[in-house]
Order: sequence, then structure tokens, then C-alpha cells
Amino acid sequence: MRKLSFIITSILLVTVLSACSGMTSSIKQAGSGMNKGESQKIEKYNSYVMLNNLMTGRINEVLLHYFEKFGTEKKPVIEKNLSFIMLDVPASQREVIDQAQGYTTRQPAFASADATVTQLTPVIKELLAILDEMKVYYDSKGYVDDNFAKGKQLHTKLINTNLTYEKAAKAYFKALQQMDAEQRLADLKNFKDSGQQIRYNALKFMIDAEATAIEMSEQGINASNVLELDMKKFKAKYDLMTADLNTIVTLSKDQQQIQKEGMNSFSIENYVHSATEAKAAASKIIEHINKKEPVSDSDLSGQFLDTTDGTPENFNYLLSKAIERYNEIN
Repeated sequence: MRKLSFIITSILLVTVLSACSGMTSSIKQAGSGMNKGESQKIEKYNSYVMLNNLMTGRINEVLLHYFEKFGTEKKPVIEKNLSFIMLDVPASQREVIDQAQGYTTRQPAFASADATVTQLTPVIKELLAILDEMKVYYDSKGYVDDNFAKGKQLHTKLINTNLTYEKAAKAYFKALQQMDAEQRLADLKNFKDSGQQIRYNALKFMIDAEATAIEMSEQGINASNVLELDMKKFKAKYDLMTADLNTIVTLSKDQQQIQKEGMNSFSIENYVHSATEAKAAASKIIEHINKKEPVSDSDLSGQFLDTTDGTPENFNYLLSKAIERYNEIN
């Protein structure tokens, strides 16, 4: 079964940093009967997925952390008594950049995806170089020595480079989304045609849950404005996700079907548990809206929105955990 890597966070990345699902899914390694062409396709696809996950994961986290403190205007917002720890992207996580770049000239060709990776990787490296320089500057408290002179220069460089990065990233995410959508439809058909009801409905939940997250993202909804959510549009996606969950919960208890599909009961239980938590997180958003209860200022000013009930950030975080559990189903 192919691993999933949805685009949730990448969509949020474009929205948040311009104002940027995810996580794309990697293909799960198949058995020894796989031919060379299929193996090469999986290796290349997974390389592109890992690049996506770096961007929507740690790089996004570092950028958001910085911009939340200094803003996204040309001139940084500098607090009087600054206390700031600059995050970084570990070297061990950067290996995927060169790996993805290396796959662009390998077969099979992935049309638009290959071209976007070629354009994207040098921009990522330039962005990381600026972030590295910022890390040294803020760790050493260089702003004390030069009254933020270099800090202002670095901020401007980051703003300009990030605009280029956002454009290249958006094209890449779009290409990857198209690849992923095509593969998911093929997977759904294969599962349905072969009578793999559990795998079919597990994947269908993930697709509809991602659509729920995307709906919020396209509306520009986050913790700060969650009460502005268009409930009619949201509910249409939410109801599909809820129906999917009810189906997979029932199927997960069907030992005969589990055996038929040659699945591991424990991995299914873990997946259903995570899927249930993700759905419940979406329900808590509805509760916030029904009560006309905004997210508190203390929560908004904190750094833990991923774990704050009733926020899109919490739903996306728990959905990412459900994706991890889906990828562990065997």
C-alpha cells in the first residue's frame, strides 16, 4: 500500500507566509516482485515527498517562528527588550534537497514536477543560507553590538528571498498535488476493485479529511479568525469525513475482512484512534463557532496552537498524526 503525504501544511505555508495540507505522501515500498521501473518510480516519488515534508515541516516552522516575532514587512518589528531564539534546519534534514535535485534527470520523468524541483532547490539553498546567518547573529546577540544594523539587512534579504521561495514552492506543491491526486484515485479504484474495503475507506477518510483542512485554508481561516468560518462550505466537507470515519470504525472490527485483506489488527486500531482524534478536533472547531467563543488571546500569543482545542492548527496537527498511522497500516 502506498504511503500518504497530504498537502495540508503546504497550503497553509502559502497562505500564512504570503499574508504560505501535508505533507505529501510517499509511496510505500512494495514487495520483492516489483519490477525495476516501479522501484525507480517509487524512489523518485518518495524523494520529492521528502522534500515537500521538509518544506512544510521544519522550514515552515522556522519561517513562521521568525515572522511571528519580526513581521513580514520590509522593516522588522523590533521589541524594546528583545528575547528571541532563532530556530534552524538541522543538516541531517537538508540531505533531501540534493537527493531530490539529483532525481530530476532520472527516469521516469515526472513532467511538471521535475521542472519545479529544478527551479526550487537553488532557492531553498539560498533561503537556508540566510536563515543560517540569522541563527549565528541572534545566537551571538550580534544586535547588541550593532544596534540591529545587520539584523535589518538580513530581514530585508529574507523577505525578498522568501517571496521567490513562495512562488517556487507554490508551483512545486501544485505539481505534487496533481501527482498525488492521480495516484490516490488509482489507489481507490484498485482497493475497491479488489474488495479491500478497509484500505479503501481508510484512504477515503484521509482524502475527505484533507479536503476539510483545505476548505479552511482556502477561506483563510486560522486560530485568530476561526469564528469567520463559512460553516455551510465547511460542513459539506466535514460531513463526508464523519461518514467515512463511521464506516472505517465498523470495518475495523470485522475480523473476517481484516484477515481477507491480510492486515494487522493493531495497526488498524492505531489508525482508527488517530482518525477519530482528528475528526474530534474538527468537531471542536464547530463547538467554538456554535458558542461564538474565539480562541483566547493567551493561546494566540503562545507557541502551542497545534495542541489548542478548537483551532484549525490542532486539526491539521492531528490529521498529520493520522496520516502517520495510515502509513503504518499493513
